[in-house]
Amino acid sequence: MLGTLLTLPAGGLPKFIWLSAAFSAFNTIQCLVAPLGMTRKIYSQQPEQVTPLTSHVFAAWTALSAVLRYQCAFNMGNELVYDITFWSYVIASAHFTSEIVAFKTVKMPGAAISTFCVAITSILWMIHDRDVYIH
Repeated sequence: MLGTLLTLPAGGLPKFIWLSAAFSAFNTIQCLVAPLGMTRKIYSQQPEQVTPLTSHVFAAWTALSAVLRYQCAFNMGNELVYDITFWSYVIASAHFTSEIVAFKTVKMPGAAISTFCVAITSILWMIHDRDVYIH
């Protein structure tokens, strides 16, 4: 099973989504093992709002994103999986935008910039290549 998890899909976009899934899996573990570590760096403007509970909830969301993205990377022709994965990036982008602009818990540039860049890149790339994978 581990060999299957570490297999890379074919194509640039599927590889990028697979890498995003791998980073999401790492972030899930980080949120569970050290719930006040990196999460407090991301939400650095109001770190007192980051609790073990909020980190665990964030871990659950991120784990779901990791599974979804992994499935998408190997099933790019599945329209439902492709679309749900696309919307997961939109939701992540909207979340971080609201934390930056409305709630002011995240500082840009800062620890969240890589997450934000991955979400925006994924959204644009998935829009651009949709017709390549979905017929």
